[in-house]
Amino acid sequence: MVKYKLIPSGAIVILTCKHYGIDTILTFDKDFKRIPWLKAIP
Repeated sequence: MVKYKLIPSGAIVILTCKHYGIDTILTFDKDFKRIPWLKAIP
């Protein structure tokens, strides 16, 4: 949360993606664009 300036629910999404090896998500939330290893597609 602190490193990427995410709210708790966003941090849970990121941790879940990391755990399951997901590197691309569909979202309108621009906060996820701050994650260097995650591709956020609007």
